[in-house]
Amino acid sequence: MSPSVLAALLVTQTCGGLAPILTKLALGGLGPWSVVVTRQLLGVVVLFAMARAAGMRSRPRVPFTRRERALLLTLSWAGFALPQILLAHGIARSTGTNGALLSPLEPIGILVGGALFLGERLTPWRLLAVALGTAGASAIVLQGDVRPELGDPLGDALIALGHLAWAIYTLAAKPLLERHDPGRISLYAVALSIPVLAPLAVGEPLDPARALHGLAWVAVLAVTATAIGTLTWNYALRSLSAGTVAAFIFVQPLVGLAAGRLALDEPVGPLAVGGAVLILVGVTLEARHAAAAAPATASEGA
Repeated sequence: MSPSVLAALLVTQTCGGLAPILTKLALGGLGPWSVVVTRQLLGVVVLFAMARAAGMRSRPRVPFTRRERALLLTLSWAGFALPQILLAHGIARSTGTNGALLSPLEPIGILVGGALFLGERLTPWRLLAVALGTAGASAIVLQGDVRPELGDPLGDALIALGHLAWAIYTLAAKPLLERHDPGRISLYAVALSIPVLAPLAVGEPLDPARALHGLAWVAVLAVTATAIGTLTWNYALRSLSAGTVAAFIFVQPLVGLAAGRLALDEPVGPLAVGGAVLILVGVTLEARHAAAAAPATASEGA
């Protein structure tokens, strides 16, 4: 793994860990639909500026096949817009810290999705990772019943579904990035989600006195998570397997836990920490087993 790819992965996961905390701060001034739509509108502007600065127009544009157009719409609507909707509504009911603690469910979704749609085998290690991830997520979701001030069961369930839905983005983007520029895919993913999301924000109550505060945090969210995070994720995903990049998601709960404590002073219960540990153990075991099995597979192929 080259230093630039490693740096891109760490930047991506830092942005991802901060996203739930920034979302919670933005929800202090805007409703969930408005946060998501404004994030996309600002994000597409930032991505376009970044793409022009990187000279995207000077590179040859490869035409999209019919299958690739379908994949592009899938990753934009189901893998990009849907997770943000679920996460915004979930975090509005729960806490930003729980949003970060549940983020390792994404690689669980990638493992299951790879088995269902890419024909990848669900090994015993992967089944163990899925079982531990399910148990850990259940502990975090149920924490709201035990101590309501630490979360909301419905909100945490929406967050969990949102992180699982993020796996759709990775599974759909991987084949596209084999032929297309990461910057162009990032820009299209954000831009195509706007027509679907914009009508949903119409009619949502808006408090002008609080809207400016929320808009400022949405701007930070758009630059970090939507623009920089999406671009660096696609850059790393183009060079590595989906499973390898997914293993780095363990950075997100650490960043989110620290940011939630510093920025929001959100308490964290032992059940949530225990659940996050279970998820991380499952993902780590699968990542280590996959890394150990890779040399053997290469030798067999040779």
